[in-house]
Amino acid sequence: MNLLPLEVLPGWPEPAPVSDLHMWLLLVIGPLAFGAVVALIAFAPHLARGGREKTDVESRELEAARH
Repeated sequence: MNLLPLEVLPGWPEPAPVSDLHMWLLLVIGPLAFGAVVALIAFAPHLARGGREKTDVESRELEAARH
């Protein structure tokens, strides 16, 4: 699955061949995992509040109805 042949300058050591699994991890699974972590960090405040926001709105409506 090597997309490009690896060519090195004269006198440099030859690079080790890269497996298909390593390419998948590097190019597909790694960025998806990083995006999932960033999304979890971004939505952490919303997830921490959970359903509490809805109950806060309902309690405000009940208080308004009593007065």
